[in-house]
Amino acid sequence: MEDKKKRLGKGMMALVDEMSITESESKDIGSLDINRIIPNRYQPRKTISEDGLKELADSIREKGVIQPVIVSELGDGRYELVAGERRWRASKIAGLMEIPAIIRDYTEEERIEIALIENIQREDLNAMEVAMAYKEIMERVGLTQEELSRQIGKSRSGVANTLRLLKLPEFIRDKVMNGELSEGHARAILSLDEMSAQIDLAKEIIEKGLSVREAEEIARNGQPKKPADVSRETPKKRDNGVEDIEERFISALGAKVELVGSKRKGKIVIYYNNTDELETLFHSIVRKK
Repeated sequence: MEDKKKRLGKGMMALVDEMSITESESKDIGSLDINRIIPNRYQPRKTISEDGLKELADSIREKGVIQPVIVSELGDGRYELVAGERRWRASKIAGLMEIPAIIRDYTEEERIEIALIENIQREDLNAMEVAMAYKEIMERVGLTQEELSRQIGKSRSGVANTLRLLKLPEFIRDKVMNGELSEGHARAILSLDEMSAQIDLAKEIIEKGLSVREAEEIARNGQPKKPADVSRETPKKRDNGVEDIEERFISALGAKVELVGSKRKGKIVIYYNNTDELETLFHSIVRKK
């Protein structure tokens, strides 16, 4: 376990860097029979948007597959995907018989690690899938939250908050997984101690279409004010697009983020608990520029 930990500790991001090496540096490049490729057995991604796949398939029909998939040879004429499952699935929908592929020799452990790391870095991976990927990496390699946070460039508190989502009842985890609840909603629900209260709030969010701010208010202060009070103080509804961007900030930075304003102008408020978190946030933002 210690050898694995040392290897991954110094090479986790190196594995990802290998995935962007130019094609001329690869062991073997070419077109493979799309039906000889099987999905990665350790793919942490549990849901893939059908609409997103159709859009990608349309793009592939028009422009082809721009970035090759990465596969590992299984030895029986078949290949296992290491990276690029969306491209592979969309290519099948587009009717392609062959797909550009880079063939690399990876151990089974490396295939698992790359699948996990690649997906952690995807912006459209939902929070529950990220949490499960974090947990699997930590268990397989024996990393602490602090060590994992350093390797993936997230704050330790961001990693810890994401992992806390796994403590939610299965009913709520499923709703986060299928997109009925956002990560922000899930964090608001986590502030409640009783499982029954958590489930009740989750159902109320879904039934009433509550925003994250409204869910946080209920979690803090109990049920919303009575109708008579609401009529005197009706909260302003925020634009759905602004809320969506706020959720993406939260997911990308692993910190509480508030967007104050409208589509035209406003400000971004990022919360941190100590200077270490501030330093991590700074490097995360600078690296993404």
